[in-house]
Amino acid sequence: MTLEQLLDGLDVTAGPLAVHTLCRDGAVDGGQIDGPTMHYVVRGAGRLEIAEGESVGISARTVIVVPPRRRTRIIIHAGASGIGVVVACVPIRATYKGSIGLFDQLHEPLLERVSIDDSVRRCFEDLLDEFSAHRPGCRAMSETIVRRCLIWLLRRCFDRGGYRLPWLAPLRDTRLACALTAMHERPQHCFTLGELAELSGMSRSAFAARFAQVLGQSPIECLKVLRLARAAQLLIRTDLPVKGIAGRVGYSSRSSFTRAFCARHGLAPALFRSGGQRPLAQTA
Repeated sequence: MTLEQLLDGLDVTAGPLAVHTLCRDGAVDGGQIDGPTMHYVVRGAGRLEIAEGESVGISARTVIVVPPRRRTRIIIHAGASGIGVVVACVPIRATYKGSIGLFDQLHEPLLERVSIDDSVRRCFEDLLDEFSAHRPGCRAMSETIVRRCLIWLLRRCFDRGGYRLPWLAPLRDTRLACALTAMHERPQHCFTLGELAELSGMSRSAFAARFAQVLGQSPIECLKVLRLARAAQLLIRTDLPVKGIAGRVGYSSRSSFTRAFCARHGLAPALFRSGGQRPLAQTA
């Protein structure tokens, strides 16, 4: 799997945008988001405090991806800036073809600065415009823009070696890439641990340990997540019957597929298809 394949398969869901405006010597608590959050500093300068003691300086055109389940607080001190600070925050879910989240194992903030003449700056401005205008197709357009912003961010991260994104490690580990590619291309196949280890040219124990170290879950659990994510895509994008989709992602019966889908997505397949998908949630 190459970086190009990863980015071509990038699926993005964006939650509701929040814009925080702070005057001098002010602060705002961003709360805690279950998933990762992308922040973009529109103007001004200050600090972003993150739970567990981390703090990063922010200034205009700074992009920050905050790890999942971390409370944030934006602070601007008196005299730090005469114009205040404006920060846009949006919950995101970024996956490869709907399976493993790219930022789910992020442990420290990912930070990049956009130059004033960088074309990606316009992307963030377009994103703010879409969320504020409420035009038809706003959600779809916003997610398209967020996807472009994340492609830019991941390119930058990969150029530096991807050292803070565990999910990028398989791109440099050709042995794991062989197994992951097989699972993505044939999710309906009943892969065994031994078969996946053989594809990777490793022993069962070495493969299982390396896979868990890099991806934070077992190969079989990863395959299950991938299958159910692919099923969600098929439910939304096709008119295939639920039983047919179950077969395409490796389930021998509709009932077993429905139980697994409900456990993963919190909704029965038919209800999910009808538009009952849960939005990205925020908890205080």
